[in-house]
Amino acid sequence: MTERESKLRQRTDGRLDRSRDPIILDAALAELTEHGYAKTSMNDIAARAGVGKAAIYRRWSSKAALMTDVVVYWRPELLHDDVPDTGTLEGDFDVIIERAARNDNELVSNDLVLRVALEAAHDPELASAFDELMLFKGRRLVRAILDQAVERGDVAQRDWSIIADTLIAMGLMRVMSGLTVDARFLREVIDTLILPAVYAPNDAAGNRRQEGSRRH
Repeated sequence: MTERESKLRQRTDGRLDRSRDPIILDAALAELTEHGYAKTSMNDIAARAGVGKAAIYRRWSSKAALMTDVVVYWRPELLHDDVPDTGTLEGDFDVIIERAARNDNELVSNDLVLRVALEAAHDPELASAFDELMLFKGRRLVRAILDQAVERGDVAQRDWSIIADTLIAMGLMRVMSGLTVDARFLREVIDTLILPAVYAPNDAAGNRRQEGSRRH
């Protein structure tokens, strides 16, 4: 198990009877989906799972640890950066959209993960895990795709930081507005914001600064 997996798979060690783990994880996901992170309590999860609260705390040290494991349990691919390499920039982003479309019908959709990530702003332990699962992962994927495009000679090298953050930022803004983040939304963001920004002349900002200096 890698250091990253160890950080995110937060079940406690020890010789516990792990046969109850799936029941607890099912109950935790149901509560999370129905009520959101903040309004989900360990008491409610225990009641739904038909176990004592102590049984949960023997397995997970906190609600944040349990909810992180809930996401990893149903979405293990989030633990790995599987960067597509189709040979074209558009093709690589198409793969991201195809994955998102499959995830739209999963129990733990990207929309749900983003909603929990937004709530994590008030819980440092949860924030640390969800930054790694969704925010940093999304940034790494976009940067890796763009770096591949540079290596192929499709686009010129530049600082991709803002562009890499755009996809996640737009998703969080949509969640804050009470709307759903799905494959159709990601397609729109990529086609209307990401790709035009990538293919824009690299010196556009510099030219604007020079023009501004001349006017002054």
